Amino acid sequence: MTSWVVKIGKETPEHWGFARDDRLWDVRRPGFFGRIEPGDDVYFWLAKTGLVSWVRATTSLYPIGPHSRPARWVDNHLGQYTHRFEFEVISDDVPHLAVWEELRTAGGKKYAAQSPANEITEPNAELFLRAQFGKQSDVAFVDVPVSYTPGADMRERAERQITLRRGQARFRNRLIIAYAGKCAVTGSTVTSVLEAAHIDRYYGDHTNHVTNRLLLRSDIHTLFDLRLLTVSDATTVLLAPWLRNSEYKPLHGKTLQLPDSSTAHPDTHALARHRESCEWA
Repeated sequence: MTSWVVKIGKETPEHWGFARDDRLWDVRRPGFFGRIEPGDDVYFWLAKTGLVSWVRATTSLYPIGPHSRPARWVDNHLGQYTHRFEFEVISDDVPHLAVWEELRTAGGKKYAAQSPANEITEPNAELFLRAQFGKQSDVAFVDVPVSYTPGADMRERAERQITLRRGQARFRNRLIIAYAGKCAVTGSTVTSVLEAAHIDRYYGDHTNHVTNRLLLRSDIHTLFDLRLLTVSDATTVLLAPWLRNSEYKPLHGKTLQLPDSSTAHPDTHALARHRESCEWA
């Protein structure tokens, strides 16, 4: 994966606040942005100030359509944005405001300060960027409203619940990278509906490991949690008998799509425990 430094114009410092809340970034011309992939680290840099955030892309760049969520940018280019990528926040805790020359020195390269995006492939530069941040966020939203009051923004509440459902940001991102952005069962590449599913139930940090998770499309995650779908010892998908004549029928007997790296493969003992907990299996 590649890292990127994306510039926010000094005239519009409020754009980071809009981006953080909406978890998206719009551009007028694809350019380098067209090479951003899910799992890439993106560092937002406010011109004449320094780093303001570290995020991780959850989508590639895609065209903004008539039904896309409206953005809240406030500049002379409003209406000219053509493409977008989405992200999850890793950290916006910046104890030290680095200057551009420090990044150039760390990477040994003359990155273009005036460019909207700089590709960072030099290991020392990547280490430098990460070192500028303090506390990392596992989940973008911690407090989820549990009651509704007239006038409440239900879209915001739904988005917060979805964020929690998807799983801790850093572990979900690791899975997206490990599984090449594809659901392990269906092969779906729609990042917005991919979730980090625990195999063994979550009992604390010791169960919070990539090998105890599968990257699953949201509906498959639900079936997995309800013990209506499991995985055989030959890593093929098993459906509850009453689902084998449903729209999920093609998935029964399908081979699980595993990561290229064996160190990220799901734990076979955890899968066995999940399978044994399915009474029909």
